[in-house]
Amino acid sequence: DKKQVFLINTYGIKSDYTIEMKQIIEEKSCRLLGTYGCRGYDTFGPFKLIGGIAKGRPDENDVEGAIEFFREIIQE
Repeated sequence: DKKQVFLINTYGIKSDYTIEMKQIIEEKSCRLLGTYGCRGYDTFGPFKLIGGIAKGRPDENDVEGAIEFFREIIQE
């Protein structure tokens, strides 16, 4: 019986930040149901100098997307 997991994350710049987590999930013999990612306010490194990027994110649409993602995985 594999544990079922899902990933939700935010990011400043679009990239697959879940690669390491996916490797850990595979090593632990878990079943990845899916991932959901959206833009998020980011002040890391040089972004701090300009006041950050993606201000106001995640927003209502992003949250609705996460809710829809969750609804889909619980129906499986």
